[in-house]
Parts: sequence; structure tokens; C-alpha cells
Amino acid sequence: MLKLRLRTPGSQAPQTLEVDETSPLILLLTEIENLTNIPQPKIKLLTGFPPKPLAINPEATLKECNIRNNDMIIVQEGEATVVEAAHTGKKYVPPVGDKFHFTRRVCPADNSCLFHACAYVLHDKSRSDGPLMRQKCLEAILSKPDMFNETTLGMSAKSYATIMANPNNWGGGIELEILSMLYETEIFALDLQSSTIQKFGTDRDYSVRAFLVYTGNHYDCIAMNPNYNSVESDDVVLFNTRDDVVLRRAVQFVKDGAVTEKKK
Repeated sequence: MLKLRLRTPGSQAPQTLEVDETSPLILLLTEIENLTNIPQPKIKLLTGFPPKPLAINPEATLKECNIRNNDMIIVQEGEATVVEAAHTGKKYVPPVGDKFHFTRRVCPADNSCLFHACAYVLHDKSRSDGPLMRQKCLEAILSKPDMFNETTLGMSAKSYATIMANPNNWGGGIELEILSMLYETEIFALDLQSSTIQKFGTDRDYSVRAFLVYTGNHYDCIAMNPNYNSVESDDVVLFNTRDDVVLRRAVQFVKDGAVTEKKK
């Protein structure tokens, strides 16, 4: 058994916790969540001296994470940390707790809403990197002629890129497919009108997922937040693709939003 000392936010003295070294890290995260009320996606662990952030892979054992007997572990509340799982090399985010709720983050209606929405969920909640997302799509189209050609684009890559370079032209499914590929993230666009889901990247075995909302002529994004009316910095925007509960909640959130809009 390992005896660990936990220094948690607001505590005056370390708390002691006994765990087996073969236990998965997710069990320790669960214990910390119970002790501190910090949802797992917001838990940051620092170990060693000087303290350094621990790369969180909940599937790894405490021994594999180099956590040893009598270690002092500093617990902080912060942004969810996306790491590479030790055994798979894939990005990993822990499942989101029940305390989180969905919120819709509205993006500018300036013909680049798709790119603004993707910048928010893929670029650390950026409100300014929409043009960068558009540029990345253009570069991908021009650099991958085998993938993006007249068959897939309906015109030459150069002609398509010229059209998409104009900030007044909308992005669509092709751009979402590209951004999903570039960021190795599933993108689910939930259609507010038809209650259907446009899914991108599901055939590539990605481990994280982001959600957009589509109204028929506009894209926004949705995130999960631990408190109602909380600031955007508290948002969780990437989710575990295995977290079916989050997917069901996202679908229900969008359905509820569709009903609300129809009543307006």
C-alpha cells in the first residue's frame, strides 16, 4: 500500500490517503473528487520537487505514473489537461462529472461562424483564431491533392481554395472533416432543426470529441461548465469519445434548445 499526502486547495495541512500502487490513477482522481468537490476534468496534480504537473492518464497505474510511498501530491483546480495515454499514444480526457452542465457559446454571424466555433473547441477556447482555422483548411486542401481533388471538391483544389480564402464564404462539411483530421478530434455538429448529428472523424479511432450546434445557416459551439453563468475559462470543450452519457446529454441539450427556439 502507498501512503500519500494530499495538499488540497484551502487545506491548512496535508491529508493522508492510502492506496494500492497497482490501482489505476482514475481511482485516485475519484477519491480526490470526493474529498475536494473538484470535478475530475478540472483536477490538476503536481508531484516531485520542485512540483511539476503530472501527465494524467487515468488508465495507468499509480506505479506507472511514478507515484511512490510518502509522496506529496499537490491538488489544484484548473483546465482539463489533454495528455497522451501511456499505452496508446492517443489524447485522453477524463469523463465529465454529473456536476457539469452544457452551455451554448454563441459565435459571430460574420460568414466565418464555423471557423470561430472550431477555434473555440479546438484552440483552447480562442475567440480570435477563426481566421487561423480557415487558413489551416486552405493549406490542407492545397497540400493534399490525392485527398482533395475534383472528385471530393467538385472543382480543382486551387479553385476551391480561392473561394474559401474569401472570409465572406461559409465553411461546411469539408472544412469540418479537415479540422477533425488536423486536430485528431471527432467533431459532432448537432443540427438544431432536424435533430440529426453530422459526425466527422469517427472512422479514425480518435479519443476526444468536440460539439458544435448548427441552425441551418449558423454554427455555434457547446461546452460543459461546472456552474451556471460561469466564465468561459471554466468551460470544458473536449470530451472522451467513450463517454456516452455526455453524448446523450449533448443531444438532449440541443433538442431542448430547438424547442425553445420554435417557441420564440
